[in-house]
Amino acid sequence: MKNRIGIFTGFALGMLLAFLGIAIVSHLHPEEDFAGITIFTLLLSGLLLSVIGSILQSFINKKKIQN
Repeated sequence: MKNRIGIFTGFALGMLLAFLGIAIVSHLHPEEDFAGITIFTLLLSGLLLSVIGSILQSFINKKKIQN
């Protein structure tokens, strides 16, 4: 579990940022229906940031091993 914390954190952060972005856009254009794109955007940004989190975690673990 300890080696997957970067992936989980990145996914949660991506979902949170996407949700915040969709909330802002829905307040700017309340007449639009965002149901279809909401799920896609949340999953896509969560997966993207989970990959980034995984890369950062592996980079940090390599630095710890070298030191």
